Formats: sequence, C-alpha cells, structure tokens
Amino acid sequence: MADVPRTLAELTPAWLSHALDTTVVDVRVTPIAEGEGFMGKLARVAPVYGNGGVGPASLVAKLPTDDPGSVAIGQMLRVWEREARFYLDLAPRLPVRTPQCYFADGDDASGIFAMLLEDLSPYTGGDQVVGATPEQAGAAVQWLARFHASGAELSSATGLEWVPATATSPMYQGLGPMLEAVFPMFAEKFADVAPPGTLGWVERMVPKWNDSMAQQLLPRTFVHGDFRGDNLFFDGTGANLEVITLDWQAIAMGEGLYDVAYFLAGSVTTEQRRGTERQLVADYGRKLRDLGVAAPEGDELFDHYRRTLLLAMTVGALLMGQIDFTVNPRAVELAKIAIERVFTAGADLEVDQLIDG
Repeated sequence: MADVPRTLAELTPAWLSHALDTTVVDVRVTPIAEGEGFMGKLARVAPVYGNGGVGPASLVAKLPTDDPGSVAIGQMLRVWEREARFYLDLAPRLPVRTPQCYFADGDDASGIFAMLLEDLSPYTGGDQVVGATPEQAGAAVQWLARFHASGAELSSATGLEWVPATATSPMYQGLGPMLEAVFPMFAEKFADVAPPGTLGWVERMVPKWNDSMAQQLLPRTFVHGDFRGDNLFFDGTGANLEVITLDWQAIAMGEGLYDVAYFLAGSVTTEQRRGTERQLVADYGRKLRDLGVAAPEGDELFDHYRRTLLLAMTVGALLMGQIDFTVNPRAVELAKIAIERVFTAGADLEVDQLIDG
C-alpha cells in the first residue's frame, strides 16, 4: 500500500518520483474536467524529470472527491478500489482499449485509492451533453459487444474476486432502502424534466429493486456501469474509429445490456436514438453471437433491452437523487439532460408495461 495523495497539492515531485519510479524535480498540476465527474478530482500533471529521469510528458491524476456525501457512497461501493484493481488486474486481459495506467494504489481499509493514467487529450473526447454522433454511437456499441464477450469468457477467472456481482452482492442488494429514501428528492429535482407519469414508474420499482438487480437476461459478464459519452474518447475516423473507455469505478459482474441501454438512452440525442436504436441493439446482439456468446435475436433481444432500460431509469434515480448538483453549472445541465433523455426513452418504449410482468 502506498501513501496516496488526497488533494492536488499533494501531487509533489517527491511523490511522483516514488509513483513513477523515476526522478521528478518539478511538476505543473492543472485541474481538468470540472463538472464531468461526481466521484473524483482530475488534474493534468506535467512532470519535469531530472538527470536520467524518464516518463510521460503529461498524464492525468485521479483522486477521490472531497464531497462528504460522495465520499460515503464511494467508500460503501468501493468505487476507487474497483477502478484501481481494474487497471492492475483486468485491463491487460481485455481486447478493448482503455487508458494506460502508470500508477494505482491505495488503502484497502479506507477504500481510498489514487491513480496516474494516460493523458487522452490528443484524442477526441465524447460529450454527453452534445450527444454522440452516429459514427461514435456505432463504434461504442461494437466496443461494448467485444468487452462483454470477453467478460463472459473471463467471468470465472481467478484473481478477479474483487469484482462484485450485481445479482448477489450485498453491496447492490442493499441499495433498495436507499432508493426508497432518495426517491422524494429525485422526484422534486426532476419533476419538470421527465415526461409526465414516468417518475411514478421508478416509485413502483422501489419494492422490486432486489429482483431487478438479480435478473440476468444474457450470460453474465463484466459491466462498465457508467458507460456514457463523457467517459469515452475516440481515435480515428470512419470505419477505423476506435473507442477508448475510462472511468471504471462502477465495474461489476452483471447484465451487459445495461451498458447498452444506459449509453443509447443517455448519451445519444432523443431524435437520433429513435432512428437508430433498434438497429444498434441488433448490431450488438449480432456481434455477441459472432464472438460466441448466446444472445437472442429480433424482438426477443429488444425486449431484453427494454427491461434493462427500466433498470437504468431506476439506477439513475438512486444516483441523482442524492448527489449535490449545485457544485457547478455543467453538473446540473448534464444531470437534467441525462434524466430527460433516459426517461423519454422509457416512455417511447413503454417500459412501464414490464414493471409487473
């Protein structure tokens, strides 16, 4: 366990020398991504190396948030530990692109971990507020299919016991009472954003939380858990467009279609989603089958997708009902756009018909 920094001011030359195993004599630290993440602090770090010192010219430091409410949630869900262990134990085994990790360590007892990651600024960053382009959405869905297929293959691998299972882990099964407690706050915040009546669907889902989390419609696999535009970078163009996915704090073992529904409903504009959603879900299923995963076709697969969209609406209420969005304007804008899109998608697909089915 390393002595990890808790503030950006603690990203000193001495600490970086230790973390990077080289000689750093000076450093420039610049906060980035204000309003884009709710569970951490991000900064671009430009080290100055001494004689014989070598390392990346620029990298990104990721530290836990200072917000007390978010810290409590993060420690309960082990989000910082999960992300660090992802880069150390799982990322090298995956056939998809993720940032290079230069350092990841922390304290198991407190759940506080810090990381030094590849600076992805040379690539094109996704923007959830603007929404993914059709090309970006298509590449993202193909990335998910490859990721989920590899996860299904690795699901029983040793050394990955730190990945919680949404179907059985007390961490997830115990969130039902929290959802019940925060729902009134969520409804108050987003009453003027979601389509009429849809907030009540989440209220009906509260007593069904455990069953919903335990449901496995496709073979279990790794789930990113927060697969959205702000967590993606894109390299290349056209048919050669590649996706690089970051922010692995919510990785779990669960239902892969959740990532698909969460992304298409929340990170694609409503108009675009309505025109491409069925085809993209079909493309996802086809890619899974090509990679050896048993996945249904046609309406059966799309009905599975609808069910996971209902779960995405419920998880959205759990998360956004309790986090303080007054921190900065973009956080407020992002939250409102995400809820408006996701709940509109639910209304479009009439997912309320599935609540009692």
